[in-house]
Amino acid sequence: MVRPREFQDEAIFYGVYRALCKKGYGQATLTDITHEVDISPAALMKRFGSKRNLFLAYSDYVIELTRHAFQEASVSDCSRIDALKTVFKHGVLHMKDPVELANHTSFYLEGTSDPDLLEKTRSRLLLIDEFIRQMLNHAIANKEIAECDVPMVSRVLQAAISGAMMIWIKEPSRTLDVLFDECFQVVFAPLWNVTTQ
Repeated sequence: MVRPREFQDEAIFYGVYRALCKKGYGQATLTDITHEVDISPAALMKRFGSKRNLFLAYSDYVIELTRHAFQEASVSDCSRIDALKTVFKHGVLHMKDPVELANHTSFYLEGTSDPDLLEKTRSRLLLIDEFIRQMLNHAIANKEIAECDVPMVSRVLQAAISGAMMIWIKEPSRTLDVLFDECFQVVFAPLWNVTTQ
């Protein structure tokens, strides 16, 4: 029985993910991707037409994964802040080490030379910011945190998380979970303190 195309594409995109983690955007080839998933280079070309088209489709897939992760977090039973932290932690769950993280991140950095890839990266970042702001507003409404400048807190949190991933390169003996916990502790401590006074 033939598998649905959606499943095949998901398997292919996981192959793209693994190839990016191992080689980085500039070095990952279609052959590297086919080594990660049970598909021939000819079938990959027939499905997507080019490496660029494959990466554009992968970008769309990652955007949808991001949207899904935040939507799930927005209906979870835990606090909005804990749910938000879970999204960030889950996003890097399969990164084995800082090298894999740096290699995969190169997709977003080096891909800026392609206007279409850059636009997809911007769309994903805007989506992340939008969901963070929504969750912060819900946290304020639920009295989990004090009133605050939501856009600023969102920017600072994103900057802290991005910085934590860079620090992991310098301090690989620590885990991203620990580094992310520190980010949330420092960013939200003043807001938690206000609500508990």
